[in-house]
Amino acid sequence: MPFDGFVMKTVVEEVRNSVLGQNVRNIYLYDKVIYFSFDKGDLKISLNPNYSHISFTDHVVKEPDKHTFVELLRSRIRGGKVTELTTNGYERTMVMKLRKFDEIGEKHEYEIYFDIMGKHSNAVLVENGLIIDAYKRIETRVRKIFPGEPFMLFTSGKLPIDEVTLEKLTDAFHRFQDKQRMISEFIYSTIQGFSKQTAEELLFRSEVEDKPLSLVDNSDLENLVEGLSSISEEVSQKVIYIYYENEQPTDISAFRLHKYNDLKRCENAISCINEYFDFVEKKDKLIQKRTQLLSIVNNRISSLEDVLTQIEKEREECLESDKYRKYGELIKAYSYQIPHGVDSVEVFDWETNQHVVVPLEPHLSPIENSVKYFKLYNKLKKKLEGLSEREIVLKRELEYLKQLQDTIENAETFEELEEIEEEMIENDLIKKTHKRKSGKSKTEQARSEPRKYVYNGFTILVGRNNKQNDELVRKSSEHDIWLHVQGMPGAHVVIKTNGKPVDEDVLLYAAKLAAQFSKGKYSTKVPVDYTYIKYVKKPRGFKPGLVLYSNFKTLFVTPDEKYQ
Repeated sequence: MPFDGFVMKTVVEEVRNSVLGQNVRNIYLYDKVIYFSFDKGDLKISLNPNYSHISFTDHVVKEPDKHTFVELLRSRIRGGKVTELTTNGYERTMVMKLRKFDEIGEKHEYEIYFDIMGKHSNAVLVENGLIIDAYKRIETRVRKIFPGEPFMLFTSGKLPIDEVTLEKLTDAFHRFQDKQRMISEFIYSTIQGFSKQTAEELLFRSEVEDKPLSLVDNSDLENLVEGLSSISEEVSQKVIYIYYENEQPTDISAFRLHKYNDLKRCENAISCINEYFDFVEKKDKLIQKRTQLLSIVNNRISSLEDVLTQIEKEREECLESDKYRKYGELIKAYSYQIPHGVDSVEVFDWETNQHVVVPLEPHLSPIENSVKYFKLYNKLKKKLEGLSEREIVLKRELEYLKQLQDTIENAETFEELEEIEEEMIENDLIKKTHKRKSGKSKTEQARSEPRKYVYNGFTILVGRNNKQNDELVRKSSEHDIWLHVQGMPGAHVVIKTNGKPVDEDVLLYAAKLAAQFSKGKYSTKVPVDYTYIKYVKKPRGFKPGLVLYSNFKTLFVTPDEKYQ
């Protein structure tokens, strides 16, 4: 948990400077995040289990979510003055105290307790020791959070880091019953603020191996106390460290974690907190949106594949039509020899030189049986034609869906996924519903651009979605070169030639881009077709991203992530 007790205390102490003595202007909720608006900005309380944290930011909520608890907060504390903002030691609970005079001049002293604990995150409004209400009403064996109940602050019973002595740590060690558990577990179960990661850092600083408690001796405990002193001193400096992997924020802490090399030290703790959680929120929303869209597409693909399987079964049945035609012809030819009322007859087939047993309906005359078989033949023949036409349409739809699936998987930003969602709405894959206002019209909204690469003097464009793929084909010059993986979903790639000849090195580079942004990105020797744009056509009625092309050649390349 990046937002541990040490980070929380550091952040709250910095936020206190911005809210203490200030009046709450308004309160909003958006996507499980509560914003308390002040003149200097917004106190941000994220109760979202995927990125629960506290920060201070400038935020404008255009269309807030409705929630009874937030409406209660507005009615009770809007206009109230913050008299205190503090934490419960190094636990992940923040307390905001407010003073408010109501309409008749009566003074109220409120407390709001914020638990920032992942899926257990909550906010509880309290007055005179009684719960008025909570963001989540809960009842467990240790707590009951319901209106009218006495409020009890949850305490873990852990030791504050700045109060740990060798004597107290030794006493806690002897009282810790399960000596088969690891010393790292003992640390984060005994000392406030620690998580698994920060416990590992303490062990590193203390030069103590993570081992079962049964193997821990007094010297290990002495080293831990020294390590704790080092960490406590750093925490008192009130800075935040942010760590990066592949140039992306990956962790934060209130003291240096030596397992990371790429890091930044922030004297302004809020700036690092906002940088990290802005990234985490965007990534989480990206994953959620991608999962949502993929679920719709995958379900549709599965449904179409089931229909195509059924069509194949029906096709096999229709292939029996020639047999029924033959029965009709044989009965008609031998009708004068067939007695009335029999259920079958054996006749000679002059085309195969074999005897054939033909089933008959006893209550029908030979000619009526012949007519019955000709009708069945014509019915199945017509059905077969309809099945073939339907199969063509469904296979084209399936091809489009798999192309759509690939663009969703390769989308890099939430905005790209929103554009894909628009395409899905336009193609009736998603029912159009009321969406939050963005503050801009569709024409004003920034649209994503194709990926752009420059290699050996040539500009190479790679479509991010089906609409971009179509635009690349439509807007390119007839002598630009178009590339696409053969027989599988993938992005359209265009080399802007400006009338210049393109050497094989540039073609290979562009082909590797086409392979990398396709279903074949984890394969080897991926076939990539290329041709001039003038040979790429989009017939009327074709779904976005689908084209026909001719006069092409094929390169075989192995995708490489460095070409992303």
